[in-house]
Amino acid sequence: MVIITDATEADLGQIFQIETESFDDPYPYSLLRTYLFLANKLYLVAKEGEKIIGYIIGIIQYGYRGHIVSIAVEPAYRKKGIGTKLLSEIEERFKLNGAKYSYLEVNINNLPAISFYQENGYLIMYIRRNYYGRGKHAFVMIKNLYYKFLD
Repeated sequence: MVIITDATEADLGQIFQIETESFDDPYPYSLLRTYLFLANKLYLVAKEGEKIIGYIIGIIQYGYRGHIVSIAVEPAYRKKGIGTKLLSEIEERFKLNGAKYSYLEVNINNLPAISFYQENGYLIMYIRRNYYGRGKHAFVMIKNLYYKFLD
């Protein structure tokens, strides 16, 4: 059974492992650790027993917007609803902290991630050029946390 809970410092080794398996240019361990202190109950892990199989980091900016800094699920556990559970939980926590909408950046070439976010109610708003480095652009995707748009 998968549970979603607050991340702890003891979880960082497994989180970093998932980070390095998931991204070409992973966040360094030190940054993942820093977010543990900055995110204030918005750094969550998905656990199956004692094994961490996914994580999400969020922050509230300007008191009204939730920013998803990073989300990743261990490759063997993808497409099993874990990412959706993490995303839903952080969106609820964003709302409890006064956020009106949630947003994130995603590499324009990461079609599985773009599809995942769209399935979870995120809309592409614009391109942020060179976000991941020269010639590596990101879509900024946004979800209103209070209104659902019809298909």
